[in-house]
Amino acid sequence: MSDILVPRPVILGPIDWHAAPALETLLPELRDPLCGLPKSYQKVLDILLMAGSIADDLEGKLKNVVLGAVAYTSVTPTFAGLWGTASSIGDASHGGTAGEVSGGSYDRVSITNNTTNWPSVTTTDKLNGVAITFPTATANWNSAANINQVGMLTGNAKTSADLMMLWGDLTVPKPVLNGDIAQFAINAFVWSLD
Repeated sequence: MSDILVPRPVILGPIDWHAAPALETLLPELRDPLCGLPKSYQKVLDILLMAGSIADDLEGKLKNVVLGAVAYTSVTPTFAGLWGTASSIGDASHGGTAGEVSGGSYDRVSITNNTTNWPSVTTTDKLNGVAITFPTATANWNSAANINQVGMLTGNAKTSADLMMLWGDLTVPKPVLNGDIAQFAINAFVWSLD
């Protein structure tokens, strides 16, 4: 009799989106007790600065929309990808950036860019309206080490042609092992801009 492999869900998220590099350069000064900012405000500042990040390509396009009235055509579908090594991806990353998970039936998840999958903002956060579910792992992903980062991309070629739109760290990195199904539950993908 052979063993039966029962899929185990691995719920990923939430995600810490990173502050833009310009804000990160101010952090040492703002954290300095001599700057006059009360300690309670410094803690709030740390939390707020982790609220959102946009990769360089999308950031430039959004700036042109707001100041310049340059039209922007939304990408559909979008693709969610996973990176195994912390700090693998950042603002200048793209779909060919090293460290993306591979093997064991891993592939990026295609997400139709519409208001069913990405409901209209009703508060300050953009949330996923459906679960983002990766293929069942047929071998350990990332050599059984933790999955640390997620990126939202414009394509699935796994080359520099796939532009990174958003990226962030998983607040609780987790391994995805043979038979596991990695997933971001509904509302686990939270994107805030302030």
